[in-house]
Amino acid sequence: MPADILTRHSVPPSQALTSPVPMAQEEELAALECLHQELLCRGLPDNEARTEVARIAARKVWDGFAAQLRRHRAAGRQVDANVLAVALGSMQGMTFPLLRHRGDVDFASRAIGTARRRLRHNGGLLHRLHPHGNPAFDEADATFQSLEVFLARPRPRAA
Repeated sequence: MPADILTRHSVPPSQALTSPVPMAQEEELAALECLHQELLCRGLPDNEARTEVARIAARKVWDGFAAQLRRHRAAGRQVDANVLAVALGSMQGMTFPLLRHRGDVDFASRAIGTARRRLRHNGGLLHRLHPHGNPAFDEADATFQSLEVFLARPRPRAA
């Protein structure tokens, strides 16, 4: 794992975030909230914990695509590998902003939203050229949608 991807906080992903089965948005939001609470208990400020949740979930999506890409290349399925390479390229601009702007929830939300729009756009173009598709695009879109909802939720202010 490249060093620039790691944060200064060593936080293992929640079990719910590593599940291979796609979850309903409510369940995914609950998993994100649970991870958020875990990070708060470790002493992170609220906004930094929220952006860290986004980084961990986005990393899960990235790692899932990268693992599939390696498997397809190893199996000689180059067309499927190219589809996954496009998906990774769609999300490429999200990684560094989430790392460089810890605690900036608005910036994290924009980075996730941009990656989601790129993924949907490129996925639509690929579907026209290569109609059998990849369910990972839909799963990633659902995860990004849940992240957008999670980051947009208002947080109670301390009195």
